[in-house]
Amino acid sequence: MKEKQSVKELQSYVVNPIVCSVKLDANEGNKDLFKDLVKELGNDFYLNVYPDDNYTDLKKAISDYIGCNVENISVGNGSSELLDLCVKTFVDTNELILSLDPTFSMYSIYAKIVNSRYMETGEGSDFDIDVDEVIESIKKNNPKITIICNPNNPTGTVIKRDKVLEILKSTDEIVIVDEAYMEFGEESVVGEIENYKNLIVVKTLSKAFSMAGIRTGYLLANEELVKTVEKVRPPYNLNSVSAFLATKALEQKDKMLAYVKEVKKEREKVYNALLDMNIKAFPSGANFVFFYSDIKDLEDKLVQEDILIRKFGGKLDNHYRVTIGTKEENNAFIVAMKKIV
Repeated sequence: MKEKQSVKELQSYVVNPIVCSVKLDANEGNKDLFKDLVKELGNDFYLNVYPDDNYTDLKKAISDYIGCNVENISVGNGSSELLDLCVKTFVDTNELILSLDPTFSMYSIYAKIVNSRYMETGEGSDFDIDVDEVIESIKKNNPKITIICNPNNPTGTVIKRDKVLEILKSTDEIVIVDEAYMEFGEESVVGEIENYKNLIVVKTLSKAFSMAGIRTGYLLANEELVKTVEKVRPPYNLNSVSAFLATKALEQKDKMLAYVKEVKKEREKVYNALLDMNIKAFPSGANFVFFYSDIKDLEDKLVQEDILIRKFGGKLDNHYRVTIGTKEENNAFIVAMKKIV
């Protein structure tokens, strides 16, 4: 049987199969941050029953963490599933999805799967976001959904909160703000979900909470929008183990906040070290640093030093993204870069 045309033409998201001791390619967090939580599963945790499909405990923990009502929350198998659900919920064939240029590549994949159109806009100098151009594109093209990744992946660029609100005010259609990295960026708009009927905020425990392995994300919006997305959400879309561990982690947010503080300190160190090597690095509000280098085969040379970072191609050729790891991992990256330079 043949796949549909939109899938046939799709370029899949490829995960790097290379294994290195210092893994700084996927923006994962500290492996030790919440590792003790697994022990809390205990003998009273049963695997033979389906999860609570209302995810009552998890939503209560998210509510306490964010400061919103449980009715404003939907949870999913990573923020990726929730973004995919939003596209399936609100976008029909040939309708337009608008996002930033450049940004997270999965947005275009979600669009193509449902046979919608996709365009990117707002590229400023040195990867700043030209918000005026974004607003102009919204007014000209009337997208069904606008997706704003803030801080932006892969560049680390942060759009100020008031500028995001300007984008929201420019359209009556849905604006999704992907705040996967916002704990590192401090410009969240989650406090505005009741003030804008078209605002959806998507967040994750993969980054600041260092829990990428449990694939847990959550969506925040006014109650009407949440109810609409819930119509499309499959039952039991988040497994019991993930829901339990996510709940426990959210109840210990002080650990996360201390970790975020350390990441910001290390991020500045890595950024300045690259600048000192005359490498063009870009300011970041996330847990990574984006940089440009014309060193031939830089990624391969770092792999030879047992260090893995993310290399980009196409219009981002010769651009790289390095995750902020532990102090030891960051030092190893800096030493290796100095050796290569």
